[in-house]
Amino acid sequence: MTKQRFAGFLEGRLRRIATALVIQVSGAALAFLFSIVLARSMGVAGVGLYFLAVTIVDIGATVSRVGLETAGMRFVSIAHSRGDRGTREALYRTCMGLVLAAGVVIAFLLWLILPHLSLGGERAPELRAELPILLCALAPMALLVIQTDFLKGIGATGAATFMQAVLPPLLLVAGSTALWFGGLSSLHTIALLYLSVILVALACAMTAWALYVPGSWREPGSFDVRRLLGTSVPLFLVTSLNLIMGWTDILVLGAWSDPDQVGIYGVALRVSALTTFVMYAVSIVVSPQFAALHAEGNLTALRKLAQQSTQWTIIAALPLIILLIAIPEFILQIFGIQFKDGAWPLRILALGQLINLSVGHIGPMLSMTGNEKTLRNCVAASAVLNLVANLVLTPRYGAVGAATATAASLAFMNLACWRMVRKKLGINTLGFSV
Repeated sequence: MTKQRFAGFLEGRLRRIATALVIQVSGAALAFLFSIVLARSMGVAGVGLYFLAVTIVDIGATVSRVGLETAGMRFVSIAHSRGDRGTREALYRTCMGLVLAAGVVIAFLLWLILPHLSLGGERAPELRAELPILLCALAPMALLVIQTDFLKGIGATGAATFMQAVLPPLLLVAGSTALWFGGLSSLHTIALLYLSVILVALACAMTAWALYVPGSWREPGSFDVRRLLGTSVPLFLVTSLNLIMGWTDILVLGAWSDPDQVGIYGVALRVSALTTFVMYAVSIVVSPQFAALHAEGNLTALRKLAQQSTQWTIIAALPLIILLIAIPEFILQIFGIQFKDGAWPLRILALGQLINLSVGHIGPMLSMTGNEKTLRNCVAASAVLNLVANLVLTPRYGAVGAATATAASLAFMNLACWRMVRKKLGINTLGFSV
């Protein structure tokens, strides 16, 4: 029975899932290696400043996308499955143009606002000095996400995952290692490296799109912008709230603690995120299929795909979660002896990720089936819980408090979304499908 379920899930998807999984593993390993090089070359405080700076860029890039990455992938996957080239290319041009304009505006606003904030503690002036360089990466970062999600929407999952998950950390590892051995590692040189890497990755992703879909800028076609924004704005709220969920802990630590604590916690957070690479690899393949199956009204196939993807995601990721809970000190020592203090935060975050993996691909299911407002409401409640818990626990308990608040709110969000999937779609992702 187990072999039959496995064969049924992999049928028609084996090559794409295997490709995405290998690329995700490679990307996770490279990101892990980059964190090690950064920690060894810049120390705890330097890593903390880098995490704060990248957090700001990530926030700006997310706001700039206005939810168009998910809405665009949903609509382009439907258009592509129907062979509607005009709609597909019109969606691409519209999304890229809107995000570019928004990215420039958001970067300018952040350039005006950030000098008046006091992130970074005693080294806040050093952080502010490098922000103009990093803000130049904001619009390209937003465009890179849009471009790679469009590639996923047309089935080019290997190219998309490579451009998003492997190429940037690969270049960051190479560049940061060269700077380290050359004795040139500093927040300034790493900021310049980060900007260069994002620009190169964007250029490569756009080149890949041109090869897969030649003539994108010339193909006649149109798409209702109001319909696009009507879908993307609720999804933007979801993405923004997810951003709050993902970065509130870092920002609160940055405001109430020193860069050392931010650095230790930031490493623990990134190590715990390694448990999600299997989920991302599977989600890259199944998310566009969720949209296509729902558009066809094939709920039986949708339920089977959802349940089987959940089962095999758990099986693949569980060994790593067990290791993170059992021997966190050993793993964190790789970054430096001082990072051992992140052992308990890592354990707590790993438990939160276990719940995340256990309920399956519920976020993509809601967003790809027209239930983005339901997803928004679940994430909004979780974001409020996350913010309140961080403000209460982090100033008192430091990194352990931040990890507890983040893990608890993550568990609440995923369980709420799981309940909504059962209510809206009649699908229990924890069920078994043959």
